[in-house]
Amino acid sequence: MNHTSNGTAPPPNARKNRRNPYLSALLLITALAMTMSTAGCFSAKNASTLYYGGDILTMSETDPETVEAVLVKNGKIAAMGSHKTVLAQKDPETEFLDLQGKTLMPGFIGVHTHPDLSAYLYSFTDLSGFTNNSPEEVWAKLRDAAASAEKGEWIFCKGFDPMLVKGLKAPTIQELDAMAPNNPVVILAQSLHSAWANSLAFEKIGITTDTPAPAVGSYYEKDENGNLTGFIAEVQAIEPFGNAAIKKFNIKQNVVEVYKEYMSRGITSITTMGMFAKDKKPFMLYEHLSSDHPKYLHRALDLVGLLPNKTPTVRHFVYIKHDTPFLIPDQVENGDDFFKVVGVKLWYDGSPYTGSMYLKEPYLESDLTQNGLGLPRNHRGEPVIPKDEFYNALKTWHDKGWQLSVHSQGDQSTLEVLNMLKQAMAETGERGHRHRIEHGVLLPPELLGEMKQMNMAPSFHVNHIYYYGEALRDDILGEARAEKMLPVHSAMAEGLTCSLHADAPMYPEDPLSLLQTAVTRKTKSGQIIGAGERITVMEGLKALTIDSAWQLHMEKKIGSIEPGKYADFVILDANPLKVDPANLRGIQVLTTIVNGVETWKR
Repeated sequence: MNHTSNGTAPPPNARKNRRNPYLSALLLITALAMTMSTAGCFSAKNASTLYYGGDILTMSETDPETVEAVLVKNGKIAAMGSHKTVLAQKDPETEFLDLQGKTLMPGFIGVHTHPDLSAYLYSFTDLSGFTNNSPEEVWAKLRDAAASAEKGEWIFCKGFDPMLVKGLKAPTIQELDAMAPNNPVVILAQSLHSAWANSLAFEKIGITTDTPAPAVGSYYEKDENGNLTGFIAEVQAIEPFGNAAIKKFNIKQNVVEVYKEYMSRGITSITTMGMFAKDKKPFMLYEHLSSDHPKYLHRALDLVGLLPNKTPTVRHFVYIKHDTPFLIPDQVENGDDFFKVVGVKLWYDGSPYTGSMYLKEPYLESDLTQNGLGLPRNHRGEPVIPKDEFYNALKTWHDKGWQLSVHSQGDQSTLEVLNMLKQAMAETGERGHRHRIEHGVLLPPELLGEMKQMNMAPSFHVNHIYYYGEALRDDILGEARAEKMLPVHSAMAEGLTCSLHADAPMYPEDPLSLLQTAVTRKTKSGQIIGAGERITVMEGLKALTIDSAWQLHMEKKIGSIEPGKYADFVILDANPLKVDPANLRGIQVLTTIVNGVETWKR
């Protein structure tokens, strides 16, 4: 029993306060937060802006003949049409924004991206082919990081990519030990589906030669003698190393910086595709930053510096990883128009660059697949999750009314996913879920009609062509399959509502780059792959705006410029419809606007 200094027991209230020394302070902070204004929220109250003087692309199916001006009031589009018609509806306080010949259009939607992973990787040493041109540069970066680190300090690297950096070879555990003898090292592949680590890293995590594979297709590779080689396959095996990175970096500030990068690309809405966490803290962070109605607790934590300062930023829609059920709300209707959980993410296969894409016919037997990736002959890949386990998860969340987003790159993978979805729909029915297939590298054209009947939609990882098209054609799939991969035109011709995505941080989040690739089908070196699957610039723009909004069940609120919708805009220095398709990637984003509020300016 606790006693006071005079030997008598303290009164009950004293004991209660001693157990909760910060209770009074927390109550005071919460009270202050409850009286705070909604400053930092998105609401553009009493604000009115009239945009005119440039090209206006609405992405609306019901365009008036001429759109010369757009009027925004209180964060929403109030009027559009001729300059004279719109001018008549202005207020005395309306501000005029002359586009000076520039182009106004709906903000881009990052419909499949990973801000959580981007934030984790933001401070990693960059070994990618985006910033390094040779193997010598890559290994010099790692040696420099080791030389500047304190003994025992973790070194995390990202972007390892033998396909973008010609001549780069996967490191052995012995080579990594020699380059960083005093530091645990982890190197993530650009695909994020594989990694390499040195002996100290495995030791720190507690992984030994006896550690079992964490999942089917995910493992810690061993040599013929049973020793670790340093190679780590697939996300489940990588996860323990990722957890170590979370402890090292200032993730909260990294998230803020990543959000700024999205806005610098003209993106007004993002979609986290597969959020996962061991607790609700990351979810709270993202909800705090984007929600239009921040909770009192969030305001209190902001006030004391435990959450970042809230400023207008991107809308944020979230698909939760299927095996993180505690993050999934009880109701499909949740959140607000600025932050909400919209679906559940599942994986059925992996990446073409690790041999985990699940194919009908085997991978090519090439130097890359046999020696670079170490694939056995006649290798076809396999599901990364047991089929019965996948179906049970799919059926559970389908039955609860959630939209499903399924990672499926290979043709055999997508065939099996569609069959399981058809089975679930036959048992429960289809209630407007709009289930999605993600990436669709070898989405079979013969399945597109079935997808249409099932009210499904594909989201295409189209910059596979730009960055890796030649490797996919010459070393992984062969010319016949490569010509049919990423069938964007075929899907649109079938009437499917398609989107394009970058899957950041796998590829840079750049909507105009996606647009150029989808329109030209050109690789980085200028070779054309799958010319028959080219689409028009207008089709590409819709895939990045209104069609992405449809996939999120948000087409009535964002994605096009129409009265009543949110004023989410991007101002470009040129009209994509008037630019040579070969130069679309060079168009500059000048200003990004969310809910009528300027959130980024060049």
